[in-house]
Amino acid sequence: MPEQGRDMLDQVEDAPQVELLEKNRPRQARAVKTYEAILSATGELLVEVGLERISTNLIAERAGVTVPALYRYFPNKYAVLNAFGARVMDVQNEAFMQWHANYVADKPIESMVGSLYEMLYATYEVTKAVTGGLQAMHGMMALAPLQEVRLQSHWALSDLFGAIWAEQYGVPFTEKTRMRARVAVDLGFTSIQSALEDPRLGPEMALREGATALRLYLEYATEKAGVKND
Repeated sequence: MPEQGRDMLDQVEDAPQVELLEKNRPRQARAVKTYEAILSATGELLVEVGLERISTNLIAERAGVTVPALYRYFPNKYAVLNAFGARVMDVQNEAFMQWHANYVADKPIESMVGSLYEMLYATYEVTKAVTGGLQAMHGMMALAPLQEVRLQSHWALSDLFGAIWAEQYGVPFTEKTRMRARVAVDLGFTSIQSALEDPRLGPEMALREGATALRLYLEYATEKAGVKND
């Protein structure tokens, strides 16, 4: 997956009336430090004040930079949130690729279907480890300028997961297969989000049940594709 989450975000160039792409990518050490401070401040403020109150002024103040310095890299707060969301998706996609390397590549099909919980748990863990990770997931769903970014990201992951599913199960990778893979990706993310945001469920319950639902759905979708499950 080329450059993982960030490339997924860069596919979206024209979210409605809002520029989402960064102005500059930092290269020098001092610029990288400023850029990282801005993203770290964004995550902290998402937790502390929420999506509604976050602003470029608050982000700049928390990061210890001037507002003009922030604007050298980002045209508005949505572009900052976009970059922060890309950071969260980067670590999520890295967890997915590590699962693929450990449990799927050159492994029998039982290894894939038996490790869906491990995939969900790894994604849960890396998202939880990012301050503001859950809030970034909420923002990608709630904020109109970022909604299409989220959809494009999920479609990109769906194509990858769909290709893995098709190869493992011998399912023809048709448009219908692609759409079912998209549903499967959302099943996974729903259980991860539930594990992160609802302590009454508990992560173990949410992720175990999510893995079971995902496995049953894959078996159902495989049969619908005309391939017999052994």
